[in-house]
Amino acid sequence: MDLKTCRETRSNNTWHKPGRNPGVTAFTLIELLVVIAIIAILAAILLPVLSRSKETALAVSCLNNTKELGLAIESYCDENQDYFPQVKPWWTAGPYLNKYGINCGGEWFLSDGITPNTIAPMLSQYVKNDDAWVCAKRQRGHSYVVSGKVVGGQDPSITGFLSYGFNEIGVFGGPDLTTGDMGTGNIQKFKAANCRRPCDIVSMCDVSGSNDPSQIGGDADACWLDTIWAGESGPTVPATGGFNCRVQTAYAKHDNRLNFLYVDGHAASSYPSAISWGQFWGIFDPTVLLRTQAGPIYKEYEHISTPSYDPIQWSGLPE
Repeated sequence: MDLKTCRETRSNNTWHKPGRNPGVTAFTLIELLVVIAIIAILAAILLPVLSRSKETALAVSCLNNTKELGLAIESYCDENQDYFPQVKPWWTAGPYLNKYGINCGGEWFLSDGITPNTIAPMLSQYVKNDDAWVCAKRQRGHSYVVSGKVVGGQDPSITGFLSYGFNEIGVFGGPDLTTGDMGTGNIQKFKAANCRRPCDIVSMCDVSGSNDPSQIGGDADACWLDTIWAGESGPTVPATGGFNCRVQTAYAKHDNRLNFLYVDGHAASSYPSAISWGQFWGIFDPTVLLRTQAGPIYKEYEHISTPSYDPIQWSGLPE
């Protein structure tokens, strides 16, 4: 065998040193570190964008719920001579039991399982399902505390809790305007056609509160935006004190905003600090005193909150 033939044979047998794979080029340590650094930079850029996208999606879902509930109110009005739904008295004290005989919130039925304690069950036939009452972010209404443990995956009609509250001052209820007391006097049914500036009067909005039935009469009563709430909340009350938890420092806001539904049926996102007391009373005359059951007296142009409260949450616990 000549030298040329020997070389060809050695090449065809692919002789190589042990541990080496001919034709494969390995990454160096520096190259690997560069790749890892690039991935880390991209993650740092993309993760906040994805987080904001998720937050936006949750806010839009909540706003869509609010709009759907607005349409439900319109449908109810169409079948009831243009009158808004109303519960009398506007609130009945607990304790409350659901259809399983378990203690629950009071924002749906009374314990008899028939009598509404809010307008929510009165609108059931006009919404696709009861999940419309649950904010996608806050999730209040899908869980409640039973025997000290949180039970999730429930319907608001079972938990007795809602993510949205009702203007019981100027729309769904009504105080005695001379005293500010709720549940007294002759409460008139509400018609949008009879009010000034229906596009400015709040009918419903996001609310926050405990999902523990043992806190009924306190933090668990979130959906009643009445003169008791008005008198024990606002910029003069500590951020996490009184009833600021219901609206002003609600848990799980949407970029520090809440979704508001107005009497004319439109819904919009707003900072709580941008909303005035006049928008709850439906009174826009600065000479009229807006009296509360809890004592404080407001003017229509005074705001329900202050910008410093907008980013504050009364609690970080899931609802």
